[in-house]
Amino acid sequence: MTPERRVLRLVVAGLILVVVALIGAVLSQLERRTLEIEVGPSQEARRNPFLAAERFLARSEIPVSSESGRERLRRLPPPTDTLVVRHPGSLAPERRRALEQWMTDGGRLVVTAGTSDTGAAAEADLVAAYGIRLITEDADRPAADGQTEVFAEIPVEAPGRPLRVAFAAERSLVTTAEPEPEMAIIAGDRLRLVQLPVGDGSFTVLADDRFMTNAAIGEHDHAFFTTNLVTPEPGGTVWLLYDREMPWIGALLWSAAPYALVSGALCLLVWAWSAGARLGPLQSVPNRDRRDLLEHLDASGDFLWRHGQADHLIRPTRRRVLELWRRRRPDLGGLDDAALAHAIALVSDEDPDAVVRALHVHAEGADAFMLQSALLQRLWRKASIR
Repeated sequence: MTPERRVLRLVVAGLILVVVALIGAVLSQLERRTLEIEVGPSQEARRNPFLAAERFLARSEIPVSSESGRERLRRLPPPTDTLVVRHPGSLAPERRRALEQWMTDGGRLVVTAGTSDTGAAAEADLVAAYGIRLITEDADRPAADGQTEVFAEIPVEAPGRPLRVAFAAERSLVTTAEPEPEMAIIAGDRLRLVQLPVGDGSFTVLADDRFMTNAAIGEHDHAFFTTNLVTPEPGGTVWLLYDREMPWIGALLWSAAPYALVSGALCLLVWAWSAGARLGPLQSVPNRDRRDLLEHLDASGDFLWRHGQADHLIRPTRRRVLELWRRRRPDLGGLDDAALAHAIALVSDEDPDAVVRALHVHAEGADAFMLQSALLQRLWRKASIR
């Protein structure tokens, strides 16, 4: 091994050792730590206030599904199911009757009562038909004891102790329901929940449903109470309807006919492309100025001459010259073409052979054509003078 090669290997090895030492020094100064960054609720949780309740029920092996809109009220589930409707909104009379029949057949309906100033007139009819009315106080004005929530102690069998559930202090119910309610929950000396029997099913009205939402279901015994409140019959499903607004028309069309929308978009794209494409080279805008008549005549004559159509140029002149001579000299009208040409030559003092060629013979060249034209012009002028 040459000395130069040995020195190069030592230099490279030294550089590698230096880099490794630097990396070790940097890593020895670093500390591994786990950080938790609060990102807030997900978009799905912001859209669906019952998302936590849905996941808790699913974890409890209870069939559950949450939906937006009111399609489930138009297509009611089997009477073994439970419907939880937040702010039912406007219900047509026939739909309300169908809902009542569904409860009679065994369905369980849980609704949140709405105030009269929400504009939910049909909801007021549904709740008022069972003698229940919502009373609200000014939420901005603090209660006398400074509390915005009141707590109810609800006895249940499973845990062996009452469940602690919080309700909004400013919302309460008044009922004159007949028959007597199956369940009535009172907190702060006011009615907060009432459950009525309807045939084989039940109708539950809540003054406040915050204990079921994402913000509060993890507090106190809210999750366990929600489970006891909405658990359906064996084989049934819990339907959580959290929003009265229907999806926008684009979402409905996409859910119903996505392939038709994609095909329409592609057709529109192809049409836009074809409308902007051209089939040939660009042409300049034609000049709209009027041309000189003499230029037009010159161009037409040149075209006819180049295409062997000179006879079309001279024929009208011959006809007009002969007509003029016959009109001026009626005594020449009975002559044939040859005799007429000789008579015109004698009268006009022109060469007879030249006159015959001008009136009846096709010119072979440009010079002959020019001579014919000049002779015909002289014959026209002489006939006009006479």
